[in-house]
Amino acid sequence: MNDGGDDGLAQSGLVYEPYQASPLKRWVLLDGNRIVLTALLSVAVCASVAALCWVGVVPVDDADAVLSLVGALVGGTLPFITIVLAINQLVLSQELGSTDELRTRLAAMQEFRREVETLTGRSVSPAAPADFLRGLVEQNRSRAETLESAVDDTDDGLRESVHRYVETIRHESETVSKALEDADFGTFDALSAVLGHFDGRHLHTAQVLRADHREAFDDEAETLDELIELLEQLAVARQTFKTIYVQHELAALSRLLLYVGFPTLFGGGLLMLSYESLLSSTAGTGLPFWLVAGGVTLVFLPFVVLLTYTLRIATVASRTADFGPFVPRATVKDDL
Repeated sequence: MNDGGDDGLAQSGLVYEPYQASPLKRWVLLDGNRIVLTALLSVAVCASVAALCWVGVVPVDDADAVLSLVGALVGGTLPFITIVLAINQLVLSQELGSTDELRTRLAAMQEFRREVETLTGRSVSPAAPADFLRGLVEQNRSRAETLESAVDDTDDGLRESVHRYVETIRHESETVSKALEDADFGTFDALSAVLGHFDGRHLHTAQVLRADHREAFDDEAETLDELIELLEQLAVARQTFKTIYVQHELAALSRLLLYVGFPTLFGGGLLMLSYESLLSSTAGTGLPFWLVAGGVTLVFLPFVVLLTYTLRIATVASRTADFGPFVPRATVKDDL
């Protein structure tokens, strides 16, 4: 018996708490369409600026004050050119490579698929990320349920620990499989389904069981080995799809920043040149009010785009920080 036996099980996440998160919070941080979220935040910015104009915090009748505000915001958008170039360089550095490097990458990917096919009993594993992950998740549940029956005649402590462990995997398997059924073909839909589930605690627990209680599983000891291998492959698959997703998201972000950057600079510059004359010709009307609210919102648009995309990328990174049996968030409750 290893020194960390019972303590290892106690610290492996066997005290199970169902994964819970506010649906609204998860939608904002992860699942929500980034374009829709950008539009909603832009409306919020416009409403906020309009409210400030209404109460007089932003004096729309003072051309110098408005021009100073817009000018500062326009100047702040210029560094986005550097950001776009840096993002493109980061994406390209991961995509480009020599022939030998590309062949090595492809060979490693094919070897990974063959290992998964051997474990899952498939001749060819699915190409769609959602189907691929679903197959791994279902196999994890199948192996875990087999282990539960193998310890029926053991002591109560071990039987209870294995039961709770299997219940954890069963519950998460059902949640993830249901989410993957509705996932469209795409890496983020698949990745989103496993965020917060099947983290390193499951692998660590299985390793503790094998190290300290292998003899208790008798003929199912090989099944325990297979469960550990499946959990390892699931961890690799999740990190692989995270890498693909981040590359795709960074490329989409840089492209969108270019799309909104030009109208922002052009519109902001045009507003600075024409606001004073427009103010004198539309005095007494509501046009200056809406020009300031709309102009500031337009200039803020690149910042809003950057916020919505980096917020999801950062959330994905934090939710997949653990890799393999390492659990940096072992004492932190599952939340977003």
